[in-house]
Amino acid sequence: MDLSVLIISYRSLNKLKNCISTIGNNREILIIENSDNYEIKEVIENEFNNCKVVLNNLNHGYAKASNIGFKLIKTEYALLLNTDIIITENHINKIEQDLKELKDNFTLASPISDDLIDFNMNNKLDKFFNSNNNSFDNEKKIAQIDLVKGCSLIVNLKKFTNNEVFDDNYFFFFEEMDLCRQVKKKGENIFVLNNIKIEHKSAQSLDMNLDVKYHNFRHWNYFWGRFYYFKKNYGYMYALITHFGKLLRFGFNTFRYYFISKSEFNKNKYRFLGLINSIIGNSSKLSVKILEE
Repeated sequence: MDLSVLIISYRSLNKLKNCISTIGNNREILIIENSDNYEIKEVIENEFNNCKVVLNNLNHGYAKASNIGFKLIKTEYALLLNTDIIITENHINKIEQDLKELKDNFTLASPISDDLIDFNMNNKLDKFFNSNNNSFDNEKKIAQIDLVKGCSLIVNLKKFTNNEVFDDNYFFFFEEMDLCRQVKKKGENIFVLNNIKIEHKSAQSLDMNLDVKYHNFRHWNYFWGRFYYFKKNYGYMYALITHFGKLLRFGFNTFRYYFISKSEFNKNKYRFLGLINSIIGNSSKLSVKILEE
């Protein structure tokens, strides 16, 4: 099967090694490392002879790093993974079998996971998805669905011009939701592979020494991406009206918790900063400073 494995990493050597080790040594793996950490490249390529690590030299974010990887891939299909995904060679073999059944009648697909089920069943953010396929038909081995996650995404690269899959403006959140929206608007198909269940240790893509910064980074990017998603798909004024109350609340709570709770202060502070930066049109790449502080 013409399938490549692509992993996006950021200073997560231990998580990356765990992810690769479950896949095994029989399949070539391309890793896009969103930093200039040569040690990661050296360790991974020395320990795993089936891996190639490309250093981005700076953090481009998940969407752009994925696009960089997709453009380096020469196969027709790509399996995009986070470092917190637990997937085996047997899983990937089953994915290839299912893709043979689908032929080219798909643009995106994903193996099933508890995280994916939760993502679909509880995602009420965009009315565009409300009347479509947001439940799981477990009786079917392969079933149509409207939303899949970028952490374990199978991409039919032939459906994308120059292998440009994601909108580069997203940094960490909403890139897969926006992608699914564009795919569905074109009348193309997204599938879930119900007989292939993997594990996603959600929000555990970084090593523990970056844990606190990572949570601040997530708060910033979630609301940057949320506003940008609505601005892109519904217009600036709609996005502003739907987020103005949140902006006031986050600003108020930043002052409220300053002397009371450091964790609540940080949560509201970074949500406020992410949202205001998106409103005024600043790039999501500003969030890199949070991880580098």
